[in-house]
Amino acid sequence: MKVGIFGTGDISHAFMEAAGIAGVEVIAVYNRNYEKARAFCEKYGLKACYDDPDQLAGNREIDTVYVGMPNGLHYSCAMKALEAGKNVIIEKPFCANLREFNELCSKADEKKRFIIEMDRIQSLPNFKAMKEHLDDVGFVSAVSANYSQYSRKYDAYLQGNVSNVFTTEFAGGALMDLGVYPVNAIIALFGMPTKVIYRVNKLGTGVDIAGDLLMEYPGFHANVICAKNSIGNKHIMIQGTEGSIITEDAPSTINNLTLLTRWGNKDISADQPYDGFAYTLIDIKNIIENKDMVAYSARRTQSRRVMTILDAARKSADIVFSADWQD
Repeated sequence: MKVGIFGTGDISHAFMEAAGIAGVEVIAVYNRNYEKARAFCEKYGLKACYDDPDQLAGNREIDTVYVGMPNGLHYSCAMKALEAGKNVIIEKPFCANLREFNELCSKADEKKRFIIEMDRIQSLPNFKAMKEHLDDVGFVSAVSANYSQYSRKYDAYLQGNVSNVFTTEFAGGALMDLGVYPVNAIIALFGMPTKVIYRVNKLGTGVDIAGDLLMEYPGFHANVICAKNSIGNKHIMIQGTEGSIITEDAPSTINNLTLLTRWGNKDISADQPYDGFAYTLIDIKNIIENKDMVAYSARRTQSRRVMTILDAARKSADIVFSADWQD
């Protein structure tokens, strides 16, 4: 796999670290600011850097493109790569809404190429351990998760400097940036909820700076709190009649796992030495190189479900992105 990267932000640096573990060769990088592209290129010894996205998409040595751009640019960058005949690895959230998701998947099918979300949940050894021990809690009675992280860009926002993560144009907000992780985990464990309600605190830009998402299932509710203006106790907890499973860690990494029962607590953590990026990239590489259509279909189904819930949650909170106006 020979990869070109759209974007030079923190997420692209994380991709480079994972690429070294997964055995993925990165060829080139794009940033609209050529100096930033050149600095990234020199740091990692890449072959080429561009300030024109068409040049990266047109590089014949590249077979796969990683989209590490702001949420609102996922669609346009991925579509450009697919049109050029590249496979696409797309950062979470997949895109701004379900319409964009459907169009990208249709284009990928038309071009006979893969498009896979870098979700960083399903491939984690500790998430797999969570699934394996789910029966140990008995009948599930409640699920809660918190991913609250004070954004370093929030202070700038208060001073009038609005970052793209706080705008509807770039599909920003707490749910899309943070809440998407526990939403992904909950859907992977329990399937689609019967009802979704999202209660939020909005910024003047129209996005959620903090929110409380209620996902209703037969017999229990799953509650997700996410915030970019406060610090919370990051966790996922699944409570049941026989015990509980809890990770006292960010839902994006799940570095530890404990089974709580009436008879005592047990560490059920799996061996997980790498960051979640690496495990996901290894799985994606295997899907593309081995043309594993079963695993590919399962990942696309999961991404579709997540996008469906994100759309429903935003609708309940009256959060409208620029991309929604085209629906």
